[in-house]
Amino acid sequence: YIDQTGKEVIPCVYDYADDFHEGLAKVRRDGKYGCIDQTGKEVIPCVYDDAGDFHEGLAKVKRRGKYGYIDQTGKEVTPCVYDHAYSFHEGLARVMRDGKWGYIDQTGKEVIPCVYYKADDFHEGLAEVKRDNRYFFINKEGTEYYEP
Repeated sequence: YIDQTGKEVIPCVYDYADDFHEGLAKVRRDGKYGCIDQTGKEVIPCVYDDAGDFHEGLAKVKRRGKYGYIDQTGKEVTPCVYDHAYSFHEGLARVMRDGKWGYIDQTGKEVIPCVYYKADDFHEGLAEVKRDNRYFFINKEGTEYYEP
């Protein structure tokens, strides 16, 4: 990383380095991901097979083929038990288990069960989902809305 004058402020010791999100940047060393702060301190060790950016205080991580979530201290908030996962939007993140999608909250609780064949992020309180060959919207409590 360099500053605005071109001076190196964090040395080139990583195979990959991403932008900063919520004060941390995803980095990769020897094929594993972790995070550094803006001083270059590795606050989350490079132990993950994959990692996402921080959104709403949490980042998805992948270990042994499964996804979970960590907070900005590196504490595992949700264990790595999901087949796929996305970032948090409006307090919920979509996760996949056994080929179906659901949603968890920021404590790791599955608040909308994994029953949907397709699911999008929440925007303005609603998310589009698909089940039984029908597309419809759900709210954050899981109430389904079929009418346009």
